[in-house]
Amino acid sequence: MKSVKKCLLVVAIIFIVLFLAGMIAVPKIMFPDYEEPVVTGAHTVEMNTYTWEDESRIETFTDTGENRALTVKFWYPKEEGTYPLIVFSHGAFGVIDSNYSTCMELASNGYVVASIAHPYHAAFVEDANGKVTIGDMNFVQQVYEDNGEYSEEGEKRTYEKCKEWMALRTADMNFVLDTILAKVQKKEDFFVKIDSDKIGLFGHSMGGATSVQLGRERDDIDAVIDLEGTMMGEYIDFKDGYEVYNEEPYPIPVLDVNSEAVSKQAKELDEEHPNWEYVNYYLGRNAVDYREIIFMNAGHLNFTDLPLISPVLAKLLGVGEVDAKECIENVNEVVLTYFDYYLKGEGSLSELQEAY
Repeated sequence: MKSVKKCLLVVAIIFIVLFLAGMIAVPKIMFPDYEEPVVTGAHTVEMNTYTWEDESRIETFTDTGENRALTVKFWYPKEEGTYPLIVFSHGAFGVIDSNYSTCMELASNGYVVASIAHPYHAAFVEDANGKVTIGDMNFVQQVYEDNGEYSEEGEKRTYEKCKEWMALRTADMNFVLDTILAKVQKKEDFFVKIDSDKIGLFGHSMGGATSVQLGRERDDIDAVIDLEGTMMGEYIDFKDGYEVYNEEPYPIPVLDVNSEAVSKQAKELDEEHPNWEYVNYYLGRNAVDYREIIFMNAGHLNFTDLPLISPVLAKLLGVGEVDAKECIENVNEVVLTYFDYYLKGEGSLSELQEAY
């Protein structure tokens, strides 16, 4: 049971390897030139990066007593007008640009997109002043331990860590959302472009779980997309060797995007463990509007831009057999179509295939 959870919980260690590899003398081998995914929108995209200090929280990854600081990168249309807001959260040891092409695609089609870098959960974060923070290796160790056969002790440890990770991640995303909305009200800078009545969230892996949880907790979110993340925010207790899930129906539209391998494994484990059901499918049965899309021959990293940036390392560490550029372009199309429907009232969900 552990293997499916770990596959969905984390982005592989590729991110820190990519960062370190950039320091050595073979950048062209590790980071070759590549053809960027197609951007289909008509808007000219501008970008901006901010670092905001959360004065209500002390940074727990250090012992210096400073407040936790969040770096946020924005993509938005240059043209005048108001646009829906979409917030992205990367996976464990991801980076702020993990889904750069997705953010570009959304902004070019008339969205303001904000990507959060979660310090110490990211491979590295470069803040708005150029300061670089490297990911916490104890966090990496926590993510990968207990990744073996099922045991009640290991399962309980994983449950407790998941609660801790989600508390940190959701606090980060809440702070960023609240800060953005406060700037919209004050009509600061490009934030005047944001239509705060239309908000979507999406994330990859642990970031997807974070997005799903915020969609349950806040009443200003209209739709959520989870790119292959175990929805661990739905864990509310641990009894008799298994997590107890939230029984309250999920209140807003949610799209669950998975690889074929993960979907198949989750269903097999459902059959093998009669007292257990994969949490995403449990939520789906109790949601007001749940859809799943499966990507054939894809791997966990194929839902990000990383296989394009470093195909050698990505292949070494594990991706699917699917063409990386074609896959992320399809992912970007799915994300855009879904948010167009729920945030703009445009298009049709019938355009979305059940499998790609």
